[in-house]
Amino acid sequence: MKLPAILITLGVGGVLTWAAWPDGAGSTSAFPEQGLFTVRRAALNVVITENGSLIAKDSQQVILGADGGGEISYLIDEGAEVVEGDLICQLDASGLEDGLETLELDIVTAEADVESARTELELQETQNVGDVEKADVALEKARQELERYTEGDAPNERRKLAVAIKDAQTTYERSKKKYEDSQLLFDKAYVTETDLEQDKIAFEKAEVQRDGANLDLTIFEKYTYPMTLRERNVALADAQREMEAATKRAVTRKRQKEVDLEKSEKRLTRQRKQREETLEEITKMTLTAPGPGIVLHGDPKQPWMSDDIKIGGRIWSGITVATIPDLRIMQVQLAIHEADISKLKAGLSASVTMDTYPGVVLTGKVSKVASIAGGGDRWNRNSEVKTFQVEVTLEEREDIELKPGISAKAEIFIANRTEVLTVPVQCVVLEEGKHYCYVMGADGVASRRVVVPGLSNQNFMEISEGLEEGERVLLYNPTMPTHSVPGEPDDPEAPGDGGMGSGNSGDRGSGRGQRT
Repeated sequence: MKLPAILITLGVGGVLTWAAWPDGAGSTSAFPEQGLFTVRRAALNVVITENGSLIAKDSQQVILGADGGGEISYLIDEGAEVVEGDLICQLDASGLEDGLETLELDIVTAEADVESARTELELQETQNVGDVEKADVALEKARQELERYTEGDAPNERRKLAVAIKDAQTTYERSKKKYEDSQLLFDKAYVTETDLEQDKIAFEKAEVQRDGANLDLTIFEKYTYPMTLRERNVALADAQREMEAATKRAVTRKRQKEVDLEKSEKRLTRQRKQREETLEEITKMTLTAPGPGIVLHGDPKQPWMSDDIKIGGRIWSGITVATIPDLRIMQVQLAIHEADISKLKAGLSASVTMDTYPGVVLTGKVSKVASIAGGGDRWNRNSEVKTFQVEVTLEEREDIELKPGISAKAEIFIANRTEVLTVPVQCVVLEEGKHYCYVMGADGVASRRVVVPGLSNQNFMEISEGLEEGERVLLYNPTMPTHSVPGEPDDPEAPGDGGMGSGNSGDRGSGRGQRT
């Protein structure tokens, strides 16, 4: 279905009538001359221009190593010249010093505890030796008493009892014989009755003694010897158990004292380590220059981290407190828009100028092109502006003293095309992923045509396919509801000059040709 004709009032150039077709083609009439451009061949000098700042290619950084960070109590002035060992920054270490004093007192106490535990261990070892020796003596005594009884006392007692029995038996037999003889003599009236009675008493007494001696041996064999033997065996067993117990007690008590000593030594070691760590932390709070140079606060590559680098500011471990650059080789650090980053590669030539040194032009080469975008606003993750960090290393110059942080303008030379078809960038329209130009026909009607763009700079774009030399194209998108007819761009016959040849990535229209 065709759309009705629409009248469009131009800001410059009067009234323009046009019609649109479903395929996107269009026709126009009554185009003012200042709204048309003739396609021609010309040289195309592609240059990306961007503002940046000077940094040293090689720098020594003074990085805080103290784990807990701290508050800055002294900071050398930025720009000051230093030599190796000069004081750069001092953090307040009063809290650590108080803790160190407490640690020193704890260490004195811990050292005394270690000496006491070591003495206790030595005393316990001495006591263990005495206890084991006593138990060993008691065991040996019990063993010898058992051996003496079984091999000496008991046999000796048995022999005594046997002798006593024998003596009693002999006395008994003698008394018996005498008593019998006295009876015969009494019957013959050779002895008196009193004599007979005495011999009878002596006989009876000998008989009792004989029976008693036999009973003593029986009692010894049945009761005394077994009971005494058992007592000696029990005493030996007790001595053996006491020996084992004394040995185990010695091991246990010694181990307890060893554990006490180990605990005290570990506590002392831990406190000494804490002291060393605290001393190291205090040492790390004094930052000195690793070499000669000029001091810059913070890291020039991360200026947003430098806000707290001031007296009274609190900083943390790992932060770069100062940078001491090597000023012999300098670089320009640039942030290039994502639309231009594909054109850049290491080794491209560049020229650099600085307002600080009017008229001085430095030369250099692209030395680094970041592979990851850094974003236009580091702290705004939703920022639509994406930039890539690019570094240009300058050739060494001894006749000029360059300092980090100076603003610089770099022109990076991408390509210099000769005799290519060119049109102003505003002639190319990007719609639905394709590039178009509105080409004026012989009948005065402009139609939309697909083109293939090539390289571009701030003003002009190469057309690889889709246009012929001498054709005329609109300098604007006629399908917009309202627009102004622009004036014709700079003369493309001299594309290498500052007008056509310099592109500024600050002008985000450059190189894309989209005008919607």
